[in-house]
Formats: sequence, C-alpha cells, structure tokens
Amino acid sequence: MPISLDSLDDDTLLGVFFELTVPDVLSLRQTCRRLRVFSTQQIVWQNIGSSQILQQGIPFSKKALSSFSVHDLEYRVRRAYHLGKAWQAPSITFRPSGFAASRGGPVQDIHFIPGYDRRWLITVSQGIWSMITLWDRHTLTRVTSWSPQKAVFSALAVNTSEDSEAALAVSLHRYDSVVVEILAITSKAPNSPLGFECIARHNTLRQPIAMHGSLLALADDEAETVIWNWKTQEYAVLQSPVDEDLWRNQCTQVVFAYKTILVVRARSVHAFAEPKLEPHPNTCVHHPYAQSTFGWVDGIFVSISPSSPKDPTGMKGQPLSVLVRKQIDDPWSSTFKIQLWTLSPSNETTVDGPHYIFPPSMTTEMLSPRRGALRCTDMVLGPYGTAVWVQPEDFSVAGLIFSSNMPVPQSHEILVAVAFPGLLNTQGEPQVKSSWKNLGENWTCLDYDEERGCIALGSVVGAVTILDI
Repeated sequence: MPISLDSLDDDTLLGVFFELTVPDVLSLRQTCRRLRVFSTQQIVWQNIGSSQILQQGIPFSKKALSSFSVHDLEYRVRRAYHLGKAWQAPSITFRPSGFAASRGGPVQDIHFIPGYDRRWLITVSQGIWSMITLWDRHTLTRVTSWSPQKAVFSALAVNTSEDSEAALAVSLHRYDSVVVEILAITSKAPNSPLGFECIARHNTLRQPIAMHGSLLALADDEAETVIWNWKTQEYAVLQSPVDEDLWRNQCTQVVFAYKTILVVRARSVHAFAEPKLEPHPNTCVHHPYAQSTFGWVDGIFVSISPSSPKDPTGMKGQPLSVLVRKQIDDPWSSTFKIQLWTLSPSNETTVDGPHYIFPPSMTTEMLSPRRGALRCTDMVLGPYGTAVWVQPEDFSVAGLIFSSNMPVPQSHEILVAVAFPGLLNTQGEPQVKSSWKNLGENWTCLDYDEERGCIALGSVVGAVTILDI
C-alpha cells in the first residue's frame, strides 16, 4: 500500500526535508496545506541553512541561524542559495539599477552599512562642504543627509560589526580643529525620521581607518596606529617600522583578526599581538611580531576567511587572504598582476594567542591584459573568496597615436567579478565570472557586499550604479 508524503510523522518528514534542496522545498509546499505549514518551521530552515549554505561555503551572516526569525531566516537562506548557484555557474548576470547621489559633483566614497539589517548605503560627496547621504538599499531613495557646517571630511570608517549601535566614524576638518565623530543611525522618536547622531567624539589628527564594535583604529601617514575603545576611552599604540624610502607610508586598512591586529600600509603588512587597552596616559608602545612587503603595488585588500565547521567559534584563528594589485616597472608592458596571498594561523599558541605564519604564501596569480590610469583603485575581497575591482581602460594605443590622424580606439573601464579557488570555485584557478562595462561615467569608488551579492559604484558625475547578482 503506497504511503503519501503528508501522512508521515513529523520526525520522518523532517528527515525528508533535510535531504531536499531549496527549490524542492518551495515546490513541495505548493502540494498541500500540511506540507506548506511544515515548510515554514524554524527547524526546517535551520537544517537547510546548515547543510546547504554554511557547510557548502556559501556567503552568509556570521550570526547564529537560531538568532533569526523564521521569516527572516527563510529569506536569507533562499537568497544565499541563489547567490551560491550564481557564483558556481560559468558566468554571472548582473541586475543593474542606479540613482543620482549628488548634483554634478563626484561621489567621493560609497559604503554598505553591515548593521541595521543591512538596509542602508551611504555616499560621501562634497560641494562647498562635505556631506554624507543615507540611502535605502531596496528603494534606492534618500533617507537623510548629514553635513556639519563648515566642515570637510578627510576619512571615514564603517563599523563592520552588525550589532553595534555605532554605524561609522568620520574625521571632520574645520578651520580651527580636527575631530573624529562616532555616528549612529537613529530616530529621536519611534515614528520620527531617521538621522545621524553623534554618540562619541575624539580630538585627534589621526585618520579613522577601521571600526569593529567599540574599537576604532586611527592611523597617521608614517608609522603609528592607535586602537581606541570609544566607549571606555582606553587605547593602545601600535608602532610600525619607519620606511625611510616612503615619505608618506599611508595606512589603508586595519584588520581585527583573532588575537592579532593586522595593519596594512602602502606596500606592506604588519602583524601585532592583540594589545591590552589602557586609560590615558598609556606609555606602552607595541611593535609588530612579523611583517611582510609586496613590493610596488597600487592596491592591497585583506579579508578574514569564515570559520570552518571544525572550528565554528574561530578560536584557532582563521586564515587571512591578501589581494594585491602589483605595479609593473616596465612602462611598455600591456599587463599587470593580481595576486592572492594567504596568511595561515600557526598551530602553536603563544602567551598572546595564535600568531600568523610569515611570510605569506602566494596562492594564485592572474594577469590582467589591460593597463591604464584608474580613478577608482578600490579592490574588495570577500571572506568566501569572491572579489571585485575596476580594470582600467587601455590608454597604451591611444597614447601612441594621440598626435596622429589615426582614429583612436574606444576603450572603457570594466568592473571585474572573480571567484578565487575554493568552495565557490573548484577549478583550481581564478575564474572571471562577469565584467560590466563603464559607458562613460568614470567610476571614483566602489564597495561590495559579498553576503548580499551586491556591488555599488560611485562616479565622477555623481551617479551611483548598483549591480545585484
């Protein structure tokens, strides 16, 4: 006698659902009322999220699956499943949209906000004074703007923690002062409009580089980085070696890894043991336990790999991936190099915790067939091994024939999306999954949200282009 699926007991039915893909579950819920109700249970989507998303290395939130409501969890799992299939396919098709962020002036910076349920995008523009504008990611409409009177922004850092009340830190330059302000996105009353609110302030000439929770990294252009807890007012000073060959050794990124803080400067990275923060005056200066240089580069981006199923808490330390765009000394070369390096945590644990093994090892290298000047030198590498950057227009031929009567070939900047070897790319070589041609807007900045599969590009004419996977 045949047994119908809806006659099975709940435990057996849960085992059946555990083996189904996301499309199978969505199809099965259309068959009868019981299966529809069963498919909306929290345990069903927790099982699917664990087996088909987390264990398959598909980009997903760092939060525990049980922390989401069942509606939110289903939405996130379905989106992640689609994203994983897109990256594992031979090519990716972007869904473009856009809006005007400023009136004729360039978009100087653009960032997704990880917290606040990932609802917001900010742009930075400048007229007479600087302005930050908050945009709704779904409707692409303006929410609010923040422009302190007679102030210019020199640097901005977005909080990478999704649970912090602080959204970003910005350095304000006025005629007689320089101050870093910590901003939250909030409303004064339950139904009142959202706005930016300053919740902490620090007088310093150092620039905000990175922010994670209550920790803010501030750096100068030579060798010093300060890790400041804006809630407790405690801090620590990290001193990188002085490079006498560089008159401006700019800090570009600070990464808060497990028991290690990695400071990325113009052409090198410096690893510091996680320091103890002390109140003022703190005279202790911390020096790196290791460092490495990549030679002449025009871009470095470091990301922390997600925790492995064998170490879900990340207590052994996760590998760090370093994406490097190498400059080539030969001016006639028609290529430049994109390299991916890996810093692996040591199996030996010191008093300060696990350290990373130096020098880093080069995982893979790829050549770009075109070379030219870039306004947007941003590169973003996601924790799961997907990356985006702008490939410049080819000026080599145009430069050679500029003074002649020959027609100049048309060339455009191209946004490149690449999957490096890993669970999303099992080919063993980096795979270019998509490219998007710039039709004349001249990009100035970009950001990439790997979890959402979304890229944002700002342009010199004030337009923003959104590319969804």
